[in-house]
Amino acid sequence: MHDRPLAESALSSPVSSRTGDGRSARGARERAQSRQRILSSVRDIAAADASTELKIEDIARVAGCSRATVHNHFPHAIPGIFEALAVETIETAIRRYRIDSKKYFGLDKPRHFIGLTADEFYKAGDLAVVMVRASVDQATDSPWPWGLGYETTVDCYDEAAEDDDLPGTSTDLAEITHIHFYGSVYLWALGRLDSDKFLQSAKSSVDLAINALQVSR
Repeated sequence: MHDRPLAESALSSPVSSRTGDGRSARGARERAQSRQRILSSVRDIAAADASTELKIEDIARVAGCSRATVHNHFPHAIPGIFEALAVETIETAIRRYRIDSKKYFGLDKPRHFIGLTADEFYKAGDLAVVMVRASVDQATDSPWPWGLGYETTVDCYDEAAEDDDLPGTSTDLAEITHIHFYGSVYLWALGRLDSDKFLQSAKSSVDLAINALQVSR
């Protein structure tokens, strides 16, 4: 039944493979934890004083790592860190949306998702303002803000189309929605809108997109 002696079979590759897989998983986990410590350190620094100019050495000191470790996780340094924080903010909104999305129908689906996204930026407070200001400088080299949030908005409109007659394609509606949404975010970051007006303006983005395409029909 065995091509090799039992002792040799017992020491064959599956055991070594499992050991290797364990080391690999542990390494990935430790790397993820290191990355989160760096992002948490930025949150802590911004919470203490949003006007502070972030420096890699300060981030490394608070995170308890070296400058090289920060650069290893974020080769583009500060802009890359802000982009990661922005993505996490949007991912949190997506997770919240997925939990109760079945409670909503038609256009209330994109309205709900955009509302949750606005809430997450609002909760980030001063850090969100810093993230948004930094994103303007890196907009030509980065997919944010036209990334996961945009794709999820397209999906929301696709789902809404199952219940409502939409005045345009999901892609067109998502694009106009994001133009209005991030216009509100940028005006808030620049101090042109207070927090209440930001939330009101951002959450109206879906209806503004619907109205814009209805007029153009």
